[in-house]
Amino acid sequence: MRAGFQFHHLPALDDLRAIQGIRVSSGAIDVYLAEAPHLASAARFRVEDIEFGIAPPSLWYRNGTVDEVVYALVDLPPHGSPGAPNLARSRSLWLPGDDLLRNGGLG
Repeated sequence: MRAGFQFHHLPALDDLRAIQGIRVSSGAIDVYLAEAPHLASAARFRVEDIEFGIAPPSLWYRNGTVDEVVYALVDLPPHGSPGAPNLARSRSLWLPGDDLLRNGGLG
């Protein structure tokens, strides 16, 4: 919460489905989703790329355990600062070094 995130519980019919965190700052939206201790993801999007009904290209994303994703998100430089990701990439764009299975494959 000190990092500026607002958290929401996403309910299922009989339990909690996931915890979602959202932070909007400096023209970017950081989104966090944890469905289980071993299943979490986070992404950063430019506010200007958000359109209703269309998945925007991410500036950065990470999938992994809750620990891995939270630490990576907290270590991410603020949007617009030196070292912050600034190249939006399509979800279907694979780059060398991407782990296809952990990062959702090519689609």
